[in-house]
Amino acid sequence: MGLTEKEIKVLQLRSEGLTQVEVAKRLKISQAAVSEFEKNAYRKLQDAQETLDFAKEMKLKVPSSPYGVRK
Repeated sequence: MGLTEKEIKVLQLRSEGLTQVEVAKRLKISQAAVSEFEKNAYRKLQDAQETLDFAKEMKLKVPSSPYGVRK
């Protein structure tokens, strides 16, 4: 499962140095919602990394991403 638009936006804003409270104000959502979007995004990214690591260990051919980024 990929990241949602909201999860991506939250990560983008956080990477720009905004606090969760600042992100919440910018997106007009609660700080708790920002925290959940961030937590879910990092969980998905961790799951994806574990899948790639497993595929590499099994010497499976991993298709390139639709964004042209490869590991």
